[in-house]
Amino acid sequence: MVVSEDFRVPSTERGVEIHVRNKRPEGVARFDEQKVVVFIHGATYPGSMAFDHPMFGGGSWMDYMARHGFDSYLFDVRGYGRSTRSAAMRSATPQRRAPYARTPEAVADLAAVVEFVRQRAGVQRVNLIGWSWGTAIGGGYTALHNDKVRHLTMFAPLWVIRSAPAAMARWMQLAAPLAASAHSFMSAYRTVTRGEMRQRWVSGLDAATAEQVIPKAEYDRWWDALAALEPEPRRGDGVRAPNGVMADLMERWCANKPTYVPEDIRVPTLLLLGEWDVDTPPYMAQELFSKLVAAPYKRLEMLARGTHAMALEINRVDLYRRVREFIDTRYV
Repeated sequence: MVVSEDFRVPSTERGVEIHVRNKRPEGVARFDEQKVVVFIHGATYPGSMAFDHPMFGGGSWMDYMARHGFDSYLFDVRGYGRSTRSAAMRSATPQRRAPYARTPEAVADLAAVVEFVRQRAGVQRVNLIGWSWGTAIGGGYTALHNDKVRHLTMFAPLWVIRSAPAAMARWMQLAAPLAASAHSFMSAYRTVTRGEMRQRWVSGLDAATAEQVIPKAEYDRWWDALAALEPEPRRGDGVRAPNGVMADLMERWCANKPTYVPEDIRVPTLLLLGEWDVDTPPYMAQELFSKLVAAPYKRLEMLARGTHAMALEINRVDLYRRVREFIDTRYV
């Protein structure tokens, strides 16, 4: 049996509360730090939809970890999911407000969550698992707090963007060229629709392969659960996501100014990506891998038949297993 609990954790900014979920095996009161994990979501949807939605009639990634003896946690960065949604995120005129939830704010939210988990679990260090933008959040936190991180996993790692206009058009789902400043046209949040997300998810795949990897019916069930998290009043078929990450992509990642220094990471680090990932393509993981010069152990793997969202696809358990084995190993 798996036990689940939800919490509200205050972040470093007054008035901001972070939704945290914990799943663990029933009847286990204490965990070694080897078995304590914090998941960090990406740019578009919250932690619960990235790591704790049951896919294909089975359990979620969190369920998998709990069933293998882990005390696992996820959280929603401010502006996402069940965490605090500012006035900017609720505004009907987001274009009048600055992009919300920048990477430093997300790192601050993670820091608050890690302190909560360390105190609750009674451990000095936790294992971090980041996905996409979550790898920049987790990498940034680790570079500053190596003493609080045991192992770092980066799935679909974000790194410096080479072809800025093409990449940003994809990330932003816009056809417009880049502006000189993110704030000149970017709003507090963006709205993504069911069709847009599906198209982006399976980009580059033929119809038959896409239906195998993430069947439309399975995708629709996932999307309906995501849309149900939207606060009232809901606006059509779209879901809102903060644009802070988009501003950082333009101002930092497109300008060869990463938001953290990987050379400062001094913990065992695993980089993973799916072979069909076009959002964070292989060169990003390869360049990042070469910069992890202080990590006592590092590994880079490409997993077959997976996209950027492999964690939610038919072959997801291969990803789960490899991450679990990495965390379970002690490197000396």
